[in-house]
Amino acid sequence: MLPGMIARILSFVAAMLAVFGFRPAPYETRPLFADAGFANGFTVMSMQTLNGSGVPLGNFTYNTLPVQPSWKIAQWNSGYCLWAERVPSDMYTITDGRTKTVRYNPASQSVSMRLNGANVYGGRPAGDGNWPHLLLEQSPLPGASGEDKAFYSCASDKLVLRLKIRLTDFKDTVNKEGVNAAQFLAYLYLTGVNGRDFVWFGINLFDSRGLQNTYWSKDTAGSDQMIYTVSTADTYGCGLFSLTPFGRPRVSDRWAGIELDLVPHIRAMLAKANEDGTFGRRLTASDFFIGGANIGFEIHGNYDCTIEIKDFQIVSYRAAG
Repeated sequence: MLPGMIARILSFVAAMLAVFGFRPAPYETRPLFADAGFANGFTVMSMQTLNGSGVPLGNFTYNTLPVQPSWKIAQWNSGYCLWAERVPSDMYTITDGRTKTVRYNPASQSVSMRLNGANVYGGRPAGDGNWPHLLLEQSPLPGASGEDKAFYSCASDKLVLRLKIRLTDFKDTVNKEGVNAAQFLAYLYLTGVNGRDFVWFGINLFDSRGLQNTYWSKDTAGSDQMIYTVSTADTYGCGLFSLTPFGRPRVSDRWAGIELDLVPHIRAMLAKANEDGTFGRRLTASDFFIGGANIGFEIHGNYDCTIEIKDFQIVSYRAAG
């Protein structure tokens, strides 16, 4: 069933319910992330981390407003430094000329991100010990007001992710002896209210190997943190609307729209955690906040891949009154 037809059916059902006196519950809403249009640019972070966090190197901005960027560019383990080795291009583009390019398109308020894994590996097999990242990240919770902090709770009635995305270029230069996967994901930082529990809560946006299933496991990086990833089919509602509709990457000028309520998936994750005894005690959604998010590439394969995004936002809904 086509998305337009589904929308018309839902609209008709809502109208009929209204006729018979049914009204949806009133909600108060808050967008959780600042600068959804990326208009204020980015702070470029270091190639390595210090105490688990990158070091700010400088700001990549393209307007004259005296505003500190809300978003950061993380570039861990990705070959050349996007700041120290940047190549002058135009006011909307920052690139090291070899492995990474981030470009802002003011007309559409979109950001294009390119990661050339082939140049990171230099023709060598891609191994787990060298896993390049190119991410946009923001951690708004620490600076949120007391009133707004409640909206970052995973116990919100709805947490709706909205995003438009398209794959604009993909070159497969695989070294068959190595690990080969190009991944583009959004990760939420589900942070325990006790300050200890943590889950990388992922939304699968693109995987060059095709549609991916729901994933739940301990973080293989060696920490005690957990990783949960929503399946591609759940992200897009149907695999045909993903960036790999027939199991292979589809380069296209068309935007794929995502609108996903994360609350049912957070609850499903917690049900699994409680069943497995992951945290040593039973937890509910009220035990976690959304501390921040990143969105972008995790590539451990010899690929040259460009993805463009716009309108990234998570809106929290809480019952009014």
